Amino acid sequence: IRYRDAIQYVHDKTVYGMNNGKGVFALMQEISLPERLDVGQKYGSVAWSVRGIYEGYVGWFDEKPESIYSVPRETVYPDLVDLAGGPDRVAALAKEKLVDGNLVEGLYLTSAALWVDSKHRAALETRIRLLEALEDGAGNFNERAWLRHARKLSEGKLAED
Repeated sequence: IRYRDAIQYVHDKTVYGMNNGKGVFALMQEISLPERLDVGQKYGSVAWSVRGIYEGYVGWFDEKPESIYSVPRETVYPDLVDLAGGPDRVAALAKEKLVDGNLVEGLYLTSAALWVDSKHRAALETRIRLLEALEDGAGNFNERAWLRHARKLSEGKLAED
């Protein structure tokens, strides 16, 4: 009954937020289970459920016109990395994010640097450290498994040199 009630709670809070104009990322950050409904998050997370509910109702369109086209955002990574001063500068900024504890932002930056140069040593090393830090703080099995998988892929790329 508690599990069912927890699911219903997350559903209702998500729909309420949607009806009040909140975006998916805001709701992912805001919604949490009250203590009486805390059923643990060993194989998923409330934030992931919020996103699934949100996208289940509104679909994939995020109100950003660029999303309606088949051109992925990564196609502009080379331009952005170039504007930032190249992969070395982007990897250095990612390392600053690691130090500052902004781990996911650091991952985004390493993704951009590695899109431009898939074997960029500093970007791979920083990405591995970011993934390790996220893995250490992971709240559930699936999150840890995906982070570990991504880390091993990055370690494999680094070992290719």
